[in-house]
Amino acid sequence: MAISPVARGISHAISSLPKTKPIQKLGNWFNKDFENALALSTIASICLKDGVGCAMYVYQSTHNEKIPEKRRKFVSALDLTNGILMIASQIGMFFAMRKFNEKIFNAIFKKSFNENMFKHLKELIRVEQKAAGKVPDSTFKIRRDFNDIKNSKGLSVFKVVTELFAATIFGKRVIVPFIATPLAKVVEKKWDEKNAKAEKEKSDKSDPTMQGKTEPAEEKNDTPSSSVPASAPVPEVSNDTSSTNLLAKYRK
Repeated sequence: MAISPVARGISHAISSLPKTKPIQKLGNWFNKDFENALALSTIASICLKDGVGCAMYVYQSTHNEKIPEKRRKFVSALDLTNGILMIASQIGMFFAMRKFNEKIFNAIFKKSFNENMFKHLKELIRVEQKAAGKVPDSTFKIRRDFNDIKNSKGLSVFKVVTELFAATIFGKRVIVPFIATPLAKVVEKKWDEKNAKAEKEKSDKSDPTMQGKTEPAEEKNDTPSSSVPASAPVPEVSNDTSSTNLLAKYRK
């Protein structure tokens, strides 16, 4: 089966990656300090993945038509806050655990690497070597191997495991939800207050009775009015003058 040009191009790009300087430096770093390089590269890839996921969640929330338009910015803000908290908590817990790794290791495996265990292990090694017809190792060589297992292998592996555990489990799954949930309530409350204020201002602008409205009393004061109260009856003036002259009436 013929290889397509696209597949050939991808294969050529991948095969040329090990020859680039960044990849060669990364390989040298792993050769010199494998455990440290493994831990740092792992936490860097996790944070990078969370950063890309956060950007995708924010984009989807902003353009998701199923979410009401008034709530899109709020959901996007929560996604952005959650992503930032995840990255910050993982980096913080990763480097914070580095200060306590050795103390925790010694507290847990104190009996496994003490002097009594070394003497017991030395006797076992020499008995096995004598049984196999070999010259028993010196105390110095056994001590060197014993310390190498403790520091270079045991402690190094323990550091990688605990640092990643603190970052991905404790930081991401415990601290972030503990902070994000109350923070989401605060942000939601602020968002609701902002929306309510905006709706009130919008309704005031759309209602003509709320714009330039004056009190009736002020309108009456602007026009001349009679001194007679409005509730007082106004006397009627009759046009018949004959009934008012009683003397002339009876003279007739």
